[in-house]
Amino acid sequence: MTLRLMTVATCAILALTAMTVLAFAPGHKTAYAGDETSERPALEKRLKKLDKNDAIAAYKLALELEAAGAKDLATKAYEIVVGIVPEHKAARRALGFEKIGARWYRGDELKRAKGFVRHGKTWMTSEEFAEATRPQREAAAQKKGENLVLSYLGMIASRIPAKMTKGKRLMAVADDKYKLAPLAKALRCEPASLRIYAAQELARMADPLAGPALLKRAIYDKDADVRRAVAEALREIGSPSSVHPLGRALDSRFREVRVRAAEALATLGDELAYAYIIKKWTGRAGDFPRVYFAQSLQISYIQDFDVEVAQTSFIADPIVGVIQEGVVQAIKIHATEQTFFIHERPAFNGALASLAGTDLGNKVGSWVKFWRENKDRLLDERAKRYRELAEKRKATAKASAN
Repeated sequence: MTLRLMTVATCAILALTAMTVLAFAPGHKTAYAGDETSERPALEKRLKKLDKNDAIAAYKLALELEAAGAKDLATKAYEIVVGIVPEHKAARRALGFEKIGARWYRGDELKRAKGFVRHGKTWMTSEEFAEATRPQREAAAQKKGENLVLSYLGMIASRIPAKMTKGKRLMAVADDKYKLAPLAKALRCEPASLRIYAAQELARMADPLAGPALLKRAIYDKDADVRRAVAEALREIGSPSSVHPLGRALDSRFREVRVRAAEALATLGDELAYAYIIKKWTGRAGDFPRVYFAQSLQISYIQDFDVEVAQTSFIADPIVGVIQEGVVQAIKIHATEQTFFIHERPAFNGALASLAGTDLGNKVGSWVKFWRENKDRLLDERAKRYRELAEKRKATAKASAN
């Protein structure tokens, strides 16, 4: 009995092993329940024999095909159903359709029908699309507006009275947000009348962003009237940082730049200009200390010999004497450059007189004393003025926003 059971068990194991080897043998395909590969020919045959006018049979077959995993065949069956009964809701939904109003939509048409907009590879609402494309749209609108302003400035530069008048009239109604870059560009263009007009427009706009372009022209423009208009524009803008670049320009190695910087500081009217101009003035022609210069002639000679007697010889060491003659002169430096008195001192004195509203003369000592006595008061006035200007602009911006 035991031997018989062992034999049956052994046969069962061998049979199972044979099935496993066969299942994993190369080229062997095993059929499982619900496997589409094994059922595919039969499913295709059923779809081919389907009555194309029987919507119920077609829908039933579509469900079976979908359950069997043959989605492509199921899609064809659903399409047959919709072809027979266009308003078949289940078949439409299976095909991805959705009814909006009186029409069925799917895919991109469905997104558009729902109000979505395609942006790149993403579908989004119109609000999201507007927000996502705002920079591009604003940049395009900005460029268009700036090009119009450039055309108006071209009319003003034409020197033809009729065109100039028309250009100024169009500039008057143009939006200020399109003017900044074109006007900054016009500051570098001919004729000088165009540069003056650009400076005046920037002064009216009082946009601090115009500062860098104006500062450069306040120094380097070849026309004095343009430089004056530019400095007046800087004064109208009222940026507390404008005084510093002009003050640093006083240290330029070019005399013409130093003179123009002093003139611009005078027009700007910033109290800190006192410090910059007086420092530069005292550094170039201030109260320098007195120094002494010696010019002498020195002659060395042998005055005597210091003789020492050794056992077998005499040793004579020379004694050297020195004779000096010459003069010692006291010197005081009045200027570090010959042209200072001709060009720079009048410019510095004129700038300080314009700032103070009174002329203390061409001696820097008087101005040093004035600054020392009034420095605190002037700087307090400066801080108060800029603070009030900032509050005024803030209130204006708030009122414009409302």
